[in-house]
Amino acid sequence: MKHREKENSKAEDHPRPLDPRSFNRLADEARPKLRAVVRRLVGHPEDTDEVMQETLLRAWSAVGEFRGQSAFSTWLCSIGMRVAVDFLRAQKRWRPEAQIAYSNVCAQDPTYSNEVITAIGSPEFAYEVREHIGYCFTCVGRSLEPDEQAALVLRDVFELSNREAAKVLGFTESVLRHKLSAARRQMTETFEGLCSLVSKTGICYQCAGLRQVAPEARRGEEPFDIHEFADRLAIVRDSTPDGGSCQAMHDLFWRRTKQLEVAGEGSVEPDSDCGQPET
Repeated sequence: MKHREKENSKAEDHPRPLDPRSFNRLADEARPKLRAVVRRLVGHPEDTDEVMQETLLRAWSAVGEFRGQSAFSTWLCSIGMRVAVDFLRAQKRWRPEAQIAYSNVCAQDPTYSNEVITAIGSPEFAYEVREHIGYCFTCVGRSLEPDEQAALVLRDVFELSNREAAKVLGFTESVLRHKLSAARRQMTETFEGLCSLVSKTGICYQCAGLRQVAPEARRGEEPFDIHEFADRLAIVRDSTPDGGSCQAMHDLFWRRTKQLEVAGEGSVEPDSDCGQPET
């Protein structure tokens, strides 16, 4: 009897690998969580799709390593985060003022501005300032070193512990804390100089500008002051990175902003008066 119990214990320690049907079922169940993690880090819709696909391929290749010591979705999202970081390392980092550059181009080129007007005029569109703050957070995050951005997203958006975040990213906790501190400091400084919701001297009034051009019945709440970076993080945690009422508009923004950032086009000095209060 004791010998049989010992054999059963060994079998539990080394469960059989998932078969394709079981893997696909678990992957489908985990897909919304995985996409939320990847999109919060990558932002761009087609890039998110690419990272998702690569994540599933890597997960299937490594399925024999899954031992059930954590939820399948947690294991899959850990792979997804590492794939996303690898993807971002291969990309050109964006300027912190990428949204300013895009706004300037929209103000100068009717093709760009008409695209935005069309997206905002869609019957499915409703402007929600909290969704836009979430979009802005990820867009500005693309200006960080990818490891720092990932540390920030895991700790301050998805609220993993230092130990959990370090394990996902393959860091020691000491390295994780260093990268997290650098990311928080850079994001705080960037928003202080960039966002008019944070500072009266901020150069970006996009939240107010987009609300002004939205149909009156679909403008949502008015923009509000955000005095602390922690306040912005709380809004980002509650916002929807994928599938919200602003998704079509934000998808357009991601595509066009990437195009401009890859080419290094668009002035980062405010040339448009989008949303700025009258003087």
